[in-house]
Amino acid sequence: MDECESTIAIAPASDASLAARRRPVGLIIALVLTVAAAATAGVYAQRLLRQRDFLQARLALTERKLLDLREQLTRSEVAVQEQQAALDTRDAALAAATQPDLPVRVSFRPAWMGQGMVATLRNVSPRTISLRVEVRDPNVHKSKSFAFDIDPGASADIGHAQGWLVTSGQSLRVAATGYKSVTAFAP
Repeated sequence: MDECESTIAIAPASDASLAARRRPVGLIIALVLTVAAAATAGVYAQRLLRQRDFLQARLALTERKLLDLREQLTRSEVAVQEQQAALDTRDAALAAATQPDLPVRVSFRPAWMGQGMVATLRNVSPRTISLRVEVRDPNVHKSKSFAFDIDPGASADIGHAQGWLVTSGQSLRVAATGYKSVTAFAP
């Protein structure tokens, strides 16, 4: 029995040492798995950071391209507007060139009473004509507009009596719808 007892007594001591040996091995395996998981997470995080940097670079490049395209679009729109303005100017010049001459004769004479001159506008057409007249004095930077309806063969005057002193160097621009405008200068 002593042998059995010694065997039995030794057996419990072996189980305890095995259990003690298993605990550090389990801890080491857990530690290795934890380190491996941390390393994997670190690698994955670096991959995500590189991907983020790549996407940010692509976004910056795309934004730069977008700005370049917007600038190009703006330049194109300005060019189109300039060409449209040139066409409009050409159309206006063509329309003005194809209009008939204004059937009004402008003449100047000295004022009979008062000072300055009188500008006379004579309608030489067979129908009544509505005129818009702008008188400008370049010396004093003033102007005044008049409107007249002149019957066929009749005339209208602009002078001191109408509220404008006509003097040498002043210009009269006479216009009517459907006709080329006429500019005359006082002698």
